Amino acid sequence: MSNYTKTENCYNVKNMKFIRNLDQIGRNDLACAGGKGAPLGEMIQMNIPVPPGFVVIASTFEELLKEMDLDTEIDSVLRSVDSKEISTIENAAERIESLILGMKIPKNIASEIHDNFKKIDTRYVAVRSSSTAEDSENTAWAGQLESYLNTTDKNLLENIKKCWASLFTSKAIFYRIKNALSKQKISVAVVVQKMVQSEISGVAFSVHPVTEDKNQLIIEACFGLGDAGVSGKITPDSYVVNKDLMKIIDKKVKFQTKGLYRANGGGNKWRIIFKEQGEGQALSDEKILELSKTIIKIENISGFPCDIEWAYSEEELYILQSRPITTLDDKIDNPQEYRKVMNRSMFLMDCEMWDLGERIKLPSICNNLIYFDPLFCQIPDKGTTIYYNFTDIKQDPVLVAEYFNKHEILLENLKAKFDQDCGRVRELVAQKNCKSFVELFEAIVDIWSLISLSETLGKDECGDMYKVKSNLFKKYQAIRKESDGVLYSGGEALLKESKKLLPYSYKEYAEFLLFNEIRTGNLPSKEELEKRRGGFIYHFGQLILGETLESYCQKNNIYIEEYKVGSKNNEVYGEIAFAGKVSGTVRIIFGRKDVSKVKKGDILVASMTTPDLIEAMDRAAAFVTDEGGITCHAAIVAREFKKPCIIGTRVATQTFKDGDKVLVDANAGVIKILDHN
Repeated sequence: MSNYTKTENCYNVKNMKFIRNLDQIGRNDLACAGGKGAPLGEMIQMNIPVPPGFVVIASTFEELLKEMDLDTEIDSVLRSVDSKEISTIENAAERIESLILGMKIPKNIASEIHDNFKKIDTRYVAVRSSSTAEDSENTAWAGQLESYLNTTDKNLLENIKKCWASLFTSKAIFYRIKNALSKQKISVAVVVQKMVQSEISGVAFSVHPVTEDKNQLIIEACFGLGDAGVSGKITPDSYVVNKDLMKIIDKKVKFQTKGLYRANGGGNKWRIIFKEQGEGQALSDEKILELSKTIIKIENISGFPCDIEWAYSEEELYILQSRPITTLDDKIDNPQEYRKVMNRSMFLMDCEMWDLGERIKLPSICNNLIYFDPLFCQIPDKGTTIYYNFTDIKQDPVLVAEYFNKHEILLENLKAKFDQDCGRVRELVAQKNCKSFVELFEAIVDIWSLISLSETLGKDECGDMYKVKSNLFKKYQAIRKESDGVLYSGGEALLKESKKLLPYSYKEYAEFLLFNEIRTGNLPSKEELEKRRGGFIYHFGQLILGETLESYCQKNNIYIEEYKVGSKNNEVYGEIAFAGKVSGTVRIIFGRKDVSKVKKGDILVASMTTPDLIEAMDRAAAFVTDEGGITCHAAIVAREFKKPCIIGTRVATQTFKDGDKVLVDANAGVIKILDHN
């Protein structure tokens, strides 16, 4: 029977608290505070610097489900899952998420949450799922549950519900099946902490996770928020410290071109990091040793090797999380360094819209004060790599901020235009038989330009401008919130619409056609399209065929630092995330849509991995990534699944082809091509 009695949308609870402050929690409170909350409380009691906060305890969630009769329904949905049929997992996740997000948090619980938020005395908090089965000595649940950084009082309750719902996403359901946790009672608490606006952050292991040398600890550091390094979207610095001697014995400093920071309207956004800062050491030697002492102290308190998240803000150190290292049983420098912004699966019109938005439309809306000049290089089966020279932007972004500071109404109009374009794209995508090819194309170009403007206004140099017109800039910065989803769905719809306009014999070439070719029906020959299918460069509004990136850049006096890709003696090098040796067939994946390509025993090759790829990672024999450090998602999952993994190769997705036979030697940090497809 429930402990609740319902009265006017409130729940009176007998002998139960909804919330506990972190400083009231210790290591024995895992059942109520979860795998994140309990260690944080323990560290506070031991005078480790942890940001203040509270926990919405797991029993609050459990009792709400019981009172609203959702627990029985959720159990029924989970029992319908067939672990061999991914569609049943996805359907179950969608149904349960809808139930939880549709649940209304009772007034008295909501009031207690808001009251505790006020006590933290901050504008922004981090809201993090803390499963009662999470971060145990055997399961890390790496990336399976959600966190929401830079949350405000306004969206606090909604993000708490999203954390509850994340216990039942398709990836989380698959994870519990994979780890035989289906019959185990699992609940989730939610940790709410003061948000640390870190200048430098990262992850540390109190025992080296690869060599398993107990006298070595390893620190990974990046500029901005640490999620950028953990997700694998940037490759962080790494520093190895001898614990007995308290001496730095190895340093790998990586050039960082972008960092993740708080957006002015809440949430997070990427900002450019300029060369002077980005090529330097993220964490000074003094701070490396200061952090090392804290890491050793946490290990001693915990009584086991620890995986620790940390951050520096205004010169002060904060510990954000500590958990057991779940997988305890030399690095080779990568000879091919080159600047690559990202690698995506794109069609030619994607490149065209991106280029028009940044290079043509953006200057037209900000008085020609700034521009970007993306260079797209597509290699068959490799996706499209987008190159910039961020260190040589000739125009000053501060001039852009000053311009809009003087013309406030222009920025208001652009924000309204962005909302209108996004709404129109969503509307057109939702129509089943819309004839919207031109309108879709133009709207997406506009969205690209406005996104690029928001990135420009997000640069550190514009900080003083924000102070002058903070409300206006905060409002405009919020435009990135849903833009990626809009662009993706809009692009897919555009490709679908383009096929309706093409003769039957040309439909298979839709991905290699330009806007005007489709719009006017003035189509190139199939011989020409076959050449495009063989790879292309798209730059400055021109399509270049039959030329390598190297020769094109040499001819046009374009410098992209170390832009060559390839392998040396049929070998690609990277960092070891988990040792082992296995051979298999390469399958290159760029996202969720490619998961089905990976069969049992294949070698999964990706720019980086995310929790959405967990089914493919389960089937793969080994993982190889372009990006990421020793604490990225691929590395954590590899150690947990005990599968060989090599990370930070830079060139794997560009060097290998689907069907290549390779040997992944994660004892030496090298992937050898045995047979080209």
